[in-house]
Amino acid sequence: MTDNTPNTQPGALPGAAEGFAFLDGVWRVHHRRLVTPLSGREAWSESEGQATFITLLDGLVSIEEMRYADGRPIGGALRAFDRARRVWSDQWVGAHNGLVQPPMFGSFEGDVGTFIAEDDYEGRPILSRGVWRRVSADEVIWEQAFSVDKGSTWELNWRMRFVRVKR
Repeated sequence: MTDNTPNTQPGALPGAAEGFAFLDGVWRVHHRRLVTPLSGREAWSESEGQATFITLLDGLVSIEEMRYADGRPIGGALRAFDRARRVWSDQWVGAHNGLVQPPMFGSFEGDVGTFIAEDDYEGRPILSRGVWRRVSADEVIWEQAFSVDKGSTWELNWRMRFVRVKR
C-alpha cells in the first residue's frame, strides 16, 4: 500500500513508509473494547465513532481527535517523530480527565507500526502495546493490548477499524 522504503538517515523527515500522513482526513471508526481488561472475562462492548487526523510540520507531527457517533469527545492523540532516533512518540489524552498519558514509542516496518510503553492499569504495572495496520489507503486497523508478564503474553483489549470518509 505504501512505499515501504523508509528514509533511515538521522535528521531526515519521515517518509511515507514511516509516517502517519496516511491518516490525514476524516474516518468512520468501529470500536470493540474489552469491558474489564485483565480480569479474565471476555465481555466486549462495541460502538461507532469518528476520527479526524491532521499532519503538521512536514510530517513530524500527527494530531488525532476522536468522537463518539453522537459527537461526544473520546479523546485525542499527539504523535511526534524523533528525527535523530527515527522513532515516534504517541501520547493519548482522554476526554474524561484531560490528562496526557505517558508516551508509547515505536516505528513502522512495512504497513505495520508497533508502539510500546511501560504503564499501569488500576495500580498494576503493565506493558501497553498499540499496533497500527495499514490495510489499504482507506482502511486501517488499530489494536491495543496489555501484558502483565513483560511482553511474554498479551491480552487484546481494544480494536478499532477505521474506514476513510474523506481526505
